[in-house]
Amino acid sequence: MIDPREICGPIAIIYRSHLGYMMTKLEDYRIGSREFDFLMTLYHTDGISQEGLAKALYVSKATSTRAIQSLEKEGYVYRQRDENDLRAYRVYLTEKGKETRDMILEKLISFVDTLLLDFTSEEKEIFRRLIRKASRKFHEL
Repeated sequence: MIDPREICGPIAIIYRSHLGYMMTKLEDYRIGSREFDFLMTLYHTDGISQEGLAKALYVSKATSTRAIQSLEKEGYVYRQRDENDLRAYRVYLTEKGKETRDMILEKLISFVDTLLLDFTSEEKEIFRRLIRKASRKFHEL
C-alpha cells in the first residue's frame, strides 16, 4: 500500500504554492488568493447564482458570500436578484472584472509553466490526464 503522504503531501504543496503565487501576483489588484477562482468561474458562466458558484468551487455558501462581497467591494462583480427566485442572487462581471481576464490567465499559465517546467511533452499530457481523472472522482461524489 502506498503511504498516503506520498500523494497528499505533494498535492498540498502544489495547492499552497498556487495560492501563494496567485496572492502575490494579484495583490496590486486587491484580488485575494481564493477570489480569482470565482472570477475564473464567472469568465465561463457569467450570471451564475451565488449558490452555483459555491457548488462549482466546492466551497461553503458563507465562503462564497465573503468572496463575492470582497470582489463586489473592489468593483469586479455585481449581484442582481434572480428574476425566477427572488431569494437568490446572480453574480455578474463588471467591465473591470472582464478586463482582468487576460491578466489572470497569464498568471495562471505562468504558474503551470513553472510547475511543468521539467516535464517532457509526453509527461505533461500524462499528468494532465491523470490529474483530471483523479479530480473527476470528487465530482462524482
